[in-house]
Amino acid sequence: MPAVDVIDQTYAAVPPRPLREVLCAESAWAAVLPGLELRCFEDRGDRGKRWSVSGALEGTAEVWLEATAEGTIVHVFLQADPVPAAPSRRAARRIDRDYRERLKRWVTQVRDTLDVGRAVGEPPEPAATQGSAPDEDERGAR
Repeated sequence: MPAVDVIDQTYAAVPPRPLREVLCAESAWAAVLPGLELRCFEDRGDRGKRWSVSGALEGTAEVWLEATAEGTIVHVFLQADPVPAAPSRRAARRIDRDYRERLKRWVTQVRDTLDVGRAVGEPPEPAATQGSAPDEDERGAR
């Protein structure tokens, strides 16, 4: 099991595309998690991206955007080991917690920024849900 094992999900009453523009930008990751270099090995369009991670950590990262009827579930994964290896289990737990907290704060901030005009408990604007319908490949797979 990797020392850093972030598995997180956050609901956003926002369609996938605007979330992708921010959460799948390598430059945004660099600002949130300095010292990491991401190299995309799978671009899934509005459904997210997967990267190999190098630098301060070695491993993989992923943003999976799961469209729902009224928004998106943002899944964020980061599985990696520190370089050099953490000197103790306590240090590894501290590193894991730091990455987990920084990623959660960032995703929450992005969600809150993109969803700023919607009153709590209200559905997203009808225009905001346009463009998030399943593509033909997804409809045929059902």
